[in-house]
Amino acid sequence: MTNEELLKMLFSNQDLKYKEFNDKIVNTNKKTIGVRSPILKKIAYSILKGDYDSFLKNVKDEYYEQIMVEGLVISGIKDFDKMIEKLDKFMLKIDNWGVCDMVISNCKVINKNKEKAFSYVNKIITSKNPWKVRCAFDILISYFIEDKYLNDIFNLIENDKNDFYYVMMVKAWLISICYVKYPKETLKYLKNTKIDNITYNKAISKICDSLRVKKEDKIMLKKMKKMSK
Repeated sequence: MTNEELLKMLFSNQDLKYKEFNDKIVNTNKKTIGVRSPILKKIAYSILKGDYDSFLKNVKDEYYEQIMVEGLVISGIKDFDKMIEKLDKFMLKIDNWGVCDMVISNCKVINKNKEKAFSYVNKIITSKNPWKVRCAFDILISYFIEDKYLNDIFNLIENDKNDFYYVMMVKAWLISICYVKYPKETLKYLKNTKIDNITYNKAISKICDSLRVKKEDKIMLKKMKKMSK
């Protein structure tokens, strides 16, 4: 698929009401078309069945949706090393949480390459590029919330001092999901953590938003909130 063919397909699936909605929640510097996620995934899947290498060499990044499709094509590559190599370069194009979260959540090949992927997380989590850091925490959310990695996750959160809003929010989200799956261990972490108050309080809020957390736990957690500095 050429870049011109992609644009034609994207505009033929334009939904202006969705564009208006998505523009309000995704803060991107790129122009947007307004194409729903299932359609973007379907387009990416069709590209993966053909000469996706040629597509990736020639695709442009004028529109948010072009970048999203590019990322989804990369996320669908079944060779882990090749996928990571292309993903690492692709991250430099990211300027919003929407692309970051959707692309990472579709990198299913990570499930078969956990140790390599975790090493990669440790590499990029100290990046000066905050979107790479967000991607690192997104990878933890999507593929590593399990017994084996729980303490490592807490340590990575604790050691990260990034004050970029979208990194702080993904860390809060990560803590909240850890709590849902491992309430005892995560509560212990929350009682001892030195993370900033904004991330800490947001994590508690996200936990309390979950329907899978007991009412009595929510009451206890709300009492643990800290005064923001």
